[in-house]
Amino acid sequence: MDAETLPISGERVAIRVHHWLRQQLMRSRFRPGEKLKLRTLAEELGVSPTPVREALARLVSEGALEQVDHRSARVPVLSDVRLREVCELRCDLEGKAAERAAERAGPADAEALAAIHARMTQARVEGRMAEMLVENERFHMQLCALARMPVLLRMVEGLWLQCGPLNAGLQHMRFLHRPEDHPHHEVIRGIRQRDGGLARLAAQRDITLYADALLRRLPEINATQER
Repeated sequence: MDAETLPISGERVAIRVHHWLRQQLMRSRFRPGEKLKLRTLAEELGVSPTPVREALARLVSEGALEQVDHRSARVPVLSDVRLREVCELRCDLEGKAAERAAERAGPADAEALAAIHARMTQARVEGRMAEMLVENERFHMQLCALARMPVLLRMVEGLWLQCGPLNAGLQHMRFLHRPEDHPHHEVIRGIRQRDGGLARLAAQRDITLYADALLRRLPEINATQER
């Protein structure tokens, strides 16, 4: 279940707020350099400032945010060196996840991935960019979940917390490839055919194409957010 469907009420509110904020960072709701204000978030979620403060502090300790003052935190601005490292690690970990998913997933899992990718493509064609980013993140997280390697999944989520805010910088670009040539198709084919090598190479190609495009635009993205 996605974090936005969880009611922000009752016990363990700070945990729910933390989960929601993590997901919003991974899905590019917040941009590099953007300041997250405690009271603004509390009003949006309909909670008191205390659980939001706790959630922001936890994200700062995880390296996903930078502390500004006791009332706000900021999304970090990544350097090209840091982004290359994040993407290299994503290639290794998500490639391994795709390989294991091909060994362990079933036909229904492959169809679920295909449905996510179809929604992502449709959103891109229709210009619904925020939805496209959500579905892309959902595809990658679902693929990693199918590997049934919870430690790996947590590591990948940590990497997405760092690169997710940058993804919005690609939303106004044309497709990095024709829709029918998207590497997701090969990932899905690898899952269907139980071909771990195919799934791994396709997942890594997807991340490499993404990294190359993002690195080309990184100075522009960072300059825009730092104004």
